[in-house]
Amino acid sequence: MKQQRWGKLKALLLVAITYVFAKFQGGFSSWFLFYSSLVFLVYEVPAYFLMFSTLEVERVIDRNRLQDGEDVVVTVRLRRKIRFPLGWHMIVEPLPERLAGVYEPHRQLIFPWFKKEMEFRYVIPSLPRGFYRLDQCVVSGGDFFGFCVRRKVFSFPQEILVYPRYKEVTHWALGDGSFSGNVHVSHRRSDDIAAVRGVREYQRGDRLSQIHWRASARGTGLKTKEFEHQAMNQAVFFLDVEKESYQGQPTQLFETAVKLTASLIAYANRNQYQYGLVYKQNERISIAPALSHPHFLRVFDQLARVMPTGSEPFSRVVGREALEQQQGVTLIVVTPSVEKDLVHRLIALAQKGRRVQLFHVHAEAVISQEHRRALQLLSGSKVVCTSVHIEEHERKQMGGA
Repeated sequence: MKQQRWGKLKALLLVAITYVFAKFQGGFSSWFLFYSSLVFLVYEVPAYFLMFSTLEVERVIDRNRLQDGEDVVVTVRLRRKIRFPLGWHMIVEPLPERLAGVYEPHRQLIFPWFKKEMEFRYVIPSLPRGFYRLDQCVVSGGDFFGFCVRRKVFSFPQEILVYPRYKEVTHWALGDGSFSGNVHVSHRRSDDIAAVRGVREYQRGDRLSQIHWRASARGTGLKTKEFEHQAMNQAVFFLDVEKESYQGQPTQLFETAVKLTASLIAYANRNQYQYGLVYKQNERISIAPALSHPHFLRVFDQLARVMPTGSEPFSRVVGREALEQQQGVTLIVVTPSVEKDLVHRLIALAQKGRRVQLFHVHAEAVISQEHRRALQLLSGSKVVCTSVHIEEHERKQMGGA
């Protein structure tokens, strides 16, 4: 808490001067000035102590989960336990570090007077994808005469996650055609008894026709039939977050990679394919393939937080993490770099019978000859390759290259 000490000294000095003047001058006018200054002092003392001791500040965010480009409405409420006349309050809401250079901190001047509750709203417009943390709220206040000015910082941390905006993909085919928007295999085969390979725990979103009632009746909770096709329709997304991969490239290139990953994950979720996510930033993030609404939110939470600040080479991350995945899982690699080590690792995975698909995001209008040869080499080794330009992502039809 900071305070303006000169204001208190001025108030005390005013009383002292009027007292000395009344003592030496005498008369009604001089003593009237002294007692008038005492009235100021009687007001200033409780105003100083009651300014923040009876003040409660609350911040309310209309939602803490939103999509890229949406606005968030912030409401700030100030409440007092007792009524006391105060002159003014200045509320400053510092913005998160990522927004500090884009928007000015919100400042609101209010005049409380005898009010016990005050409220105002402001809007943070067009939030880009990311993780944001609102913490401090700085409240300054003063009396009517300017003798008493105080400042206090209220801390109540709140988090905002902005999910990437994704495109509704209508068709996505891998080399073996297992991912296709034309035929919904899971619904057609859910009643095929011969396709049942086992049972698993019930997950939110499972259809009633998939519940194994006989196993559920044994008293261990709801069980769901697991079909042969469910073991095949699994994909793990490897997102390149290595810092060197995006050096010298437009900032929007990484956002295109994230939006592309989000679009493909949304397609897999909509068509009831199990999906996972792997990347290595400061910490290793590895989400195993699954299918449920909480799993979808968990994956998108990571896509909202991810930034291109990784230090470990992406090729090493793919080579290590691919060994942790089951044999039937399709490996989806999203990267702007097709350097030699990554190409060799993907070819080695394909030669071992792993299904691999590469999405190459780029900002150049024409792919360089080096990248073109690398993509042709991967395609010749049964790695399905797709090039996505930074400006064509919103209108590009997904398909094998």
